[in-house]
Amino acid sequence: MIRFIEVVSPTGFHSQMERSGDPNFTLAEVWINEDYVVSIREATAYKSLLKEGRLPSDLEGPHSFTRVTTHNGHVSETYVVVGSPAVVAGRLSHDKKTLLKG
Repeated sequence: MIRFIEVVSPTGFHSQMERSGDPNFTLAEVWINEDYVVSIREATAYKSLLKEGRLPSDLEGPHSFTRVTTHNGHVSETYVVVGSPAVVAGRLSHDKKTLLKG
């Protein structure tokens, strides 16, 4: 399991409806099991929120955000973590060994 900093919205933020409400964001620690990660995508809407000053003041300077989706059996969860997709993917696959066929 790998530790990330997650952007949490107790108001249920959805990027398609970001302008319709005034979401309240906090930062929290989340541990993600790399075996259950099914997709990693850039969360561009959160970059806009950072520029607008709507994210916590702990995030100063330029940051990237990544949406990590996990699937474990019948449960899918999505986390928005601080970091670019390349950095997050690198951390998730850091300790995995690959068998090269050839």
